[in-house]
Amino acid sequence: MTWSTKKLGEIARIFAGSSAPQASKYFKNGKYPFVRVSDLNGGEIKNIIKTRDYVNDLAVKELRLIKAKKNSIVFPKSGAAILTNSRAILGIDAYIVSHLAVVETNLSYVSPDYLFLFLSNFDMRNLINDPAYPSLKLSDIKEIEIPLPPLSEQKRIVEKIEKLFAKIDEAERLRAESLATSATLLPSALHQVFSRAKKENWPTKKLREIAILNPKKQEVNSLSDNLLVSFVPMSAVDEITQTIKEYEFRRLSSVKKGYTYFKEGDILFAKITPCMENGKVAIAKNLKNGIGFGSTEFHVLRPRDKVLAEWIFYIVGSHAFREEAERHMTGTAGQQRVPIGFLEDAKIPLPPLSEQKKIVAYLDALSQKSRELQKLQQQTAADFSALRQSVLAQAFNQNS
Repeated sequence: MTWSTKKLGEIARIFAGSSAPQASKYFKNGKYPFVRVSDLNGGEIKNIIKTRDYVNDLAVKELRLIKAKKNSIVFPKSGAAILTNSRAILGIDAYIVSHLAVVETNLSYVSPDYLFLFLSNFDMRNLINDPAYPSLKLSDIKEIEIPLPPLSEQKRIVEKIEKLFAKIDEAERLRAESLATSATLLPSALHQVFSRAKKENWPTKKLREIAILNPKKQEVNSLSDNLLVSFVPMSAVDEITQTIKEYEFRRLSSVKKGYTYFKEGDILFAKITPCMENGKVAIAKNLKNGIGFGSTEFHVLRPRDKVLAEWIFYIVGSHAFREEAERHMTGTAGQQRVPIGFLEDAKIPLPPLSEQKKIVAYLDALSQKSRELQKLQQQTAADFSALRQSVLAQAFNQNS
């Protein structure tokens, strides 16, 4: 059996809302819901039953507000909100703001859930004529064609799609749980390291005893000004993986004044809020000609003999260490920084070099596993979104 195809304008009343009341007198003791674009929250809502604003009888009487019936579909018709492709089903009768379009159908002819899912598959952005000033014409919305099987078939399609979506939701939940678990691996391992340090009485050292802090630029004075070196802005340090995502390359002459100097194997520690709290810490690796410069908001830690850079990196990059650093920040709100004195006096356990190597190898393996899971989560999130769209496309692009 072939489904008929109808234009929305043939099966629904399509209109826009009215201008939002401006005076507070229209909201005092309000009892009628007034739906704004913000009530859609930039997503898809199956059943709006509460709104931010409620208007009163005076507003209805004086402003000639436009009302939409329960089970109508609403979506943005003007402004950047169109680009979110958000939409909602009204779970109540409500007055509607002018920035929203309303599709009000006869329930004996079209299922609201079916229409909602169909519109989720239809990208309204395709109807925008000027991306600089996004807007939709009601006349264009009326021309949208929708496959229209009998109500019983519409309900069957909705049930099938929602069951598939429920399975996708469960898969997303399980993937998120896996990611959350992976995020605890490294902190848990570091906690074990510190517990072992106490148990085995490893000596503790101040950072200034085992690392050179903010080494002097005089080390590069003898190098050619034309030498290419790596450059690291703060944005290049990934706070999740605690690695340098990419390097810029600049002539030494352009960076040796006014920027922070470091070399291969040094540790970069963000000192300014919120970068430090967020975890912007990394080891400088694979630098052009072994030399690097970067943001003035980095502290640089260079390990001395018999101390692995990775050992210091894992400790200063840990959540516990950064929490302690946060308590010692100085400066005005929004411009607080970790003073060099805190790093100089910070104490960390120092096992023998052979033990450092074993522990670092273990922590490296955990970090790699965590990064792989995070990357998989990002890929999977995109895959789940594509899968939902595929389900919708298959449901509405067939015609039999």
